[in-house]
Amino acid sequence: MLTGKALIPVKVIRSFGSWKEGDMILLEDWKARELWESGVVEVLDEVEKVIGEIDKVISEERKSEPLTPIPEGLYERAEFYIYYLERYIRERAGESVEVINTKMAKLTNLKKKYNHLKELRFKKILEAVRLRPGSMEILTRLSPEERRIYLQMSRIRNEWLGER
Repeated sequence: MLTGKALIPVKVIRSFGSWKEGDMILLEDWKARELWESGVVEVLDEVEKVIGEIDKVISEERKSEPLTPIPEGLYERAEFYIYYLERYIRERAGESVEVINTKMAKLTNLKKKYNHLKELRFKKILEAVRLRPGSMEILTRLSPEERRIYLQMSRIRNEWLGER
């Protein structure tokens, strides 16, 4: 789901409003999607950068017992590039085999690492709920999506155990 929480770099390929052809700008993910689909902008491929950020977070999570903070908008950027690559591959299947194969390899790698990160974080969130439900310290380390899970699971845990 594109939320507007992630900024995506794009290059204007067709003048639009005050933007001129060749301008490089950052757009909220949903705007980047709309304008890319309309042929106004070209998405600048930062998949490798996002994969690198995911790798860094995974590495930090493995070294650290408590949850570590993650870069703001990381989940949203990963989801945007998954959407972008899937659509690119589907719509441009007739393009160069090398380009399509490269995009497919990036997509596979991104999905694998993104899912691994989410599984790793989920396990740690469950453990945090078990040991420290509703902790403000834990909440500061979580993304908005993770906060929702943590708070809901904490509430369920406390109800089940009869704690308030």
